[in-house]
Amino acid sequence: MKFGLGYESLWLILLGLISGILAAASMIFHGVWQMVTTALLCISFIAFVFLIKKRRKKLQPVLVFLVVALLGYLLCCIFVCAFLGRAKTGDINPADVREEPAILLLSPGEMTEYGSRSALYRLAIKREAGLENVRWWNTPYKAFQLRRSLKGMDKNNCILAGQNLYNKLKEELGEEFRLYSANLFGPPFIETAVESILNDGYKKIVVLNNLLVEQPYKEVVDTKILNIIKKSGVDAEVLFTFPLWNHDALVSYYEQGILEKTQEISPGQVGVVLVGKGSGRKVRDKYPQAVNRERVFFDKIKESIMKNGYESRKIRVAYLGGRKPGLEDAVDYLVDSGISKLVIVAAGFESPGVDTERLLPGIIEDMDLPQHVDTVFIGPWSDGDLLVRALLDRLEMMDVMN
Repeated sequence: MKFGLGYESLWLILLGLISGILAAASMIFHGVWQMVTTALLCISFIAFVFLIKKRRKKLQPVLVFLVVALLGYLLCCIFVCAFLGRAKTGDINPADVREEPAILLLSPGEMTEYGSRSALYRLAIKREAGLENVRWWNTPYKAFQLRRSLKGMDKNNCILAGQNLYNKLKEELGEEFRLYSANLFGPPFIETAVESILNDGYKKIVVLNNLLVEQPYKEVVDTKILNIIKKSGVDAEVLFTFPLWNHDALVSYYEQGILEKTQEISPGQVGVVLVGKGSGRKVRDKYPQAVNRERVFFDKIKESIMKNGYESRKIRVAYLGGRKPGLEDAVDYLVDSGISKLVIVAAGFESPGVDTERLLPGIIEDMDLPQHVDTVFIGPWSDGDLLVRALLDRLEMMDVMN
């Protein structure tokens, strides 16, 4: 059977194109728009079934429909990545010029409610940073995964951690400095915060890095900030504080947490797993310095708790996201070594998010551990007083406090 571009053929191509676009949109949208696009997708598929129902040979039109649907899906991905993964910004009209610097607290942060634009912004950050698991062609599926993850997450931890840290720093800085806040993965976005700073008349911005290591996000952050400054036409200066991987206050935070959780038991019966982020091999190869700095941070934690009698072989490092060694491997080793208490520490994470509030607890819950092994979890450094001290030290290193 020849398949020409007749009336039915054009309808078939149109249905395929629409179905592909609707499939992508239904994965990205939420709420009413998700229901609408899903319903339209079902109607489109039913129309396709009726269109080919009377045909004797159905393989060729089915293949054409699938190919065109894939094309529609990919076109939607291109449009979404090109235009929708951006923060909305307005006009910049600077007020009276201020000579003192504005402090911009930059944290990973997290979305607390799913929104399609916020989700696409979050995914765009990861894609632009070169993370292997986020690509332009799988963006709708990643948005769908994110929506599901956020449903099972304790959002209060994320909200309170950000608010508490901001309030503590603001109190310490006093009236002399204006503190702004921005997140990598959720509102308030970097562009929005920089726009507010420039509108308030500041020409010097000190980015206070609440990050263990800067990479792989450093270039992405730089670009976002510089684009807003360029758009404004303001001759602004931007400085970055040093990341926190080598600050002893944060090592002390985890040391104190581990000691507190295990004070009733002999250190020899305790197994500790320091959990880091699951960045892929390409990212690790591109930023070896960041990998080394993370390792130094973990080694410092290990050394600090070993001084309290904990055994070196029972302190393991593990990673999420398929990076080896995995959490399950580390836990199996510790259980085989005869521990009676397992401490899992989110040492590679700066603030509560999907990984620490959803993914990591889920892995721990699914583990088949012996009944005699008690498991405790220590989350990210979040908003602790030791973190506030570390951030203020970083500002003092840049002579901002003087």
